[in-house]
Amino acid sequence: MPRKSAALRLSQSQELLTNYTEAGIADSYQGRFIADMVRRFERSKGLSKKQRDWLDSLIEEGVPAPKGDPSTIAKLDAAVAAWASNVDREWESGVISDFKSRINRGYSLSEKQTALMEKLLKRADDDISGVNMFTPTEEQLADLQALVKLYGGYAPQWRAERPAVAKAVRRVSAFLCGEGTIEVYHYDKLYKAVGAKLRKFNTPRFTVGTLGWIAIYNAEERTNTKHPATALTDVYINDRGEIVNDWFCNGEVVTKGQDQVGKRRG
Repeated sequence: MPRKSAALRLSQSQELLTNYTEAGIADSYQGRFIADMVRRFERSKGLSKKQRDWLDSLIEEGVPAPKGDPSTIAKLDAAVAAWASNVDREWESGVISDFKSRINRGYSLSEKQTALMEKLLKRADDDISGVNMFTPTEEQLADLQALVKLYGGYAPQWRAERPAVAKAVRRVSAFLCGEGTIEVYHYDKLYKAVGAKLRKFNTPRFTVGTLGWIAIYNAEERTNTKHPATALTDVYINDRGEIVNDWFCNGEVVTKGQDQVGKRRG
């Protein structure tokens, strides 16, 4: 066999790696070896004779024929293609690609993995057919607008501990701005997490014109004295995600949370 130049071997290795990737077996032992050799070439590092010989034999053999069921592989390919430009399906697409790699290499999936694969394939079919698209009613749309605002009222640590809720908020926020679509899942996820505050918002203690009592602190006397107040607005959610009303109290307009206002003086 004539001696290959480094440039030719690099070109052939890159093409082979691309073919391995398209076949879903780039993470196989052979695929990882090819990728490592490509990186060594690109960093101008030499290969040992053993490495060159094995790489050349892999180039000569080409991509091994997949060992999995062709119809299953076709379904997996269709799912990945359907989610190619959908950033909200990156996790699902990654799992499907991993299953494809395992099947192509002749490995069997566990019962749990098979169930997950079927679930994800169904999700892909539903995405393609539009079944997963959710069109909220006017009442649900108003709930979503309130839920997103109320979410901002929770502590940063609470939000950080619930990444799935944060993802739903981002998806719903984009939808409310006219970008993309949402699923029933996003509505349910957000409602379950923030629903207690939403119910409180939808059944307010005070409405415009309501009378209440607000405690005002007297610094000189170091006492709180309750003063009568009149609600100037219906309940609304402020920029901090708090449920509040504006009040006229003791000659001033103040904004108070519903729990900061009493219905009785005493």
